[in-house]
Amino acid sequence: MPLQNSVALDPDLGLGPDPEEKMTEEQAVKLRDLTSRADEPFDGSLTRRQAERRIAHLEEYLG
Repeated sequence: MPLQNSVALDPDLGLGPDPEEKMTEEQAVKLRDLTSRADEPFDGSLTRRQAERRIAHLEEYLG
């Protein structure tokens, strides 16, 4: 019998939202502010994970 990853199979563990879902409104607001300050275009189609990475990059860039 193959081993199964019990973490991936148990929805009761509360692992949080799917990172491939559309970014949250909070992320969109923060990203809109950061892209404006960096004079870069805002992309409203990012996933949660992509938005998280973009926010981190822009925060580092802007100091």
